[in-house]
Amino acid sequence: MGAILNTLPLKDTDNLTNLSPNRADWLTSHADATGLAVVEVERLWNRFKQLTGSHEQTHLYPDKNALPNELSNDIFVKNLLKHFPRSKADPNSIPFGYFLLVMHWFDEATVNDKLSALFIYLNNGEPIDASMIGKLLKHVYRETKEEDIRLISYQFMQQLGSTDQGRLNMTQFIAGVQRCFSPGELEELLKFEIIPGHILEEANAIPSLQSSSTNVRDHPGFTSQDLVSESHLRQLAYQASRRNWTKLAVTLGFLEYDIEAFIAKNNNDSSAALLELLQVWREQEAGLATKRRLKRCLEQADLQDLAPILN
Repeated sequence: MGAILNTLPLKDTDNLTNLSPNRADWLTSHADATGLAVVEVERLWNRFKQLTGSHEQTHLYPDKNALPNELSNDIFVKNLLKHFPRSKADPNSIPFGYFLLVMHWFDEATVNDKLSALFIYLNNGEPIDASMIGKLLKHVYRETKEEDIRLISYQFMQQLGSTDQGRLNMTQFIAGVQRCFSPGELEELLKFEIIPGHILEEANAIPSLQSSSTNVRDHPGFTSQDLVSESHLRQLAYQASRRNWTKLAVTLGFLEYDIEAFIAKNNNDSSAALLELLQVWREQEAGLATKRRLKRCLEQADLQDLAPILN
């Protein structure tokens, strides 16, 4: 995967390495250098801060255990970060600009390119076999018996069409995956969007930020009254916490370990945990934390009867 990601236009962001995140043009400069919209850069900057655990750090040092506790033991995340391009000036670090370019690649890459990257990720580009798949599955099914893991691994390889030697090269792997899934299924399985398309459409209603050629949206009808208020969040947290509120959290973009962390931090108080989660969502989304968006999320979480709270 590193071979693929190192072909990205990294030099375009090198001049931003020493730019302070406190500068007013921090987001817009990175948007112009990477071709992303400012709102996408803002979303990824929030994620990057979660990875570094800092609001000021512009380089990620994955080899120095800088990841949050929830991610530090995740072998898949750690292995993925190993493939990220590193700064020539500081070979142990991943600059924020590089992080943006990689995420942009995942957003726009074709299915074939993603499958090629997945193959390289699985075994550093070497042919894969049932033994390697078994090691991978052990991290997914931790309580499954060794014999069952072995059986699943061989079945997996057979479905992909392994040769008599029981190994698959990249071409065979891609062809095997494409036989097992329809084009639509593959597209959905491998889909990665920095910001879902319908949310980007709503971003078009937000006035343009100055000094950015990639954020030229303008709509005079957008007002602060369209945004979710603290009162809205408190009412929603109180009502939704009595239901299956974790589905709402997932719809808002939080991962399972995020939800568990909010619950633990608030001593298993669902209402308090959901309120803090909603407040974090509003802070991260800033101008995109609209009533319309939250209503749509409520509908997707089967909580549409709570939508009138936002009127």
